[in-house]
Amino acid sequence: MLPGNKKERTACFHRLTEGDTSYCILQSNRFIEADPRQRAFVFRGSKEGLLMLCDNEILKICPFRSETERPDGANLGHLTSCPFCKRRHFEGSTAKRLCEEWSSVKLVLKRMRQELPEGRRYYEMGTTELPYSASTPDLVRRLIWIRVKSAVLRRDRYFCQDCGADFGGRRRKRFDHNARRGRGGYVWESLEIHHIIPRSKQGSDHPGNLMTLCPSCHRKYTSGMMVEFIEERRRVRQIVRSIRELPDDHDEWDFRGE
Repeated sequence: MLPGNKKERTACFHRLTEGDTSYCILQSNRFIEADPRQRAFVFRGSKEGLLMLCDNEILKICPFRSETERPDGANLGHLTSCPFCKRRHFEGSTAKRLCEEWSSVKLVLKRMRQELPEGRRYYEMGTTELPYSASTPDLVRRLIWIRVKSAVLRRDRYFCQDCGADFGGRRRKRFDHNARRGRGGYVWESLEIHHIIPRSKQGSDHPGNLMTLCPSCHRKYTSGMMVEFIEERRRVRQIVRSIRELPDDHDEWDFRGE
């Protein structure tokens, strides 16, 4: 083969996998509003929740291209075979870590199918257990979350786990009397994933802590959590007010409870 006919190979650390096309996982310094612990992606796909598909033509002119070094300055290393996806990854790359941690999540899903009785697909009280290792980077957790949502929808067979509404897929069309400024019309609504124990209370993305809900039921659960949060704030304020009203002289306190 002549040197001029040799296929040009391009690489970039921000690509999820090697090949002619791959998803770009470059992150910005802006944090995601839904989860302040995670950074937002710079490039987004045509659909919400999908990353941008980068090909060799885009990679040639991309100003953020990074071939040899990771953001932390460590070398990418050599290509190694992955026992999970049967492909090759750079040692220490995000793609390799993603395969390792996603395999742990799949084992959790398999174990839950075997342990839970027929008809139950999640833990009623939720869980704070992580489905992957605690040292998993935020970027890998974000990519796993995209896959977990799809896996939970398939596990729940696209049914709302509260009212039993059958979506037959990810979304459905329904008539809304409030649409079109009160004239009514058909709107599309999608199933949503609900955390039984909220992330704000150390709830995890464990499949046992996730359930599928329609938008109406999800709003009901969210409203209930807001009421509990307000009540808890009110109780805390009452305790603080009671402490402030205690006498300054310790000798006047009655510890006998009489």
